Amino acid sequence: MKDTSWIRKHWLLVAGLSFIGVHLGTDLYRGRQNSVKSESGKQTEEY
Repeated sequence: MKDTSWIRKHWLLVAGLSFIGVHLGTDLYRGRQNSVKSESGKQTEEY
């Protein structure tokens, strides 16, 4: 019997973690964009 590779045994775990990682990355990216936009908006409101 041939040994299966680690990725074949744990493909669901790998898929889930990559899915979560991508979503966390996009949320952080969007959060930074929103904070930059809000800071620039605050600066224009002050003047």
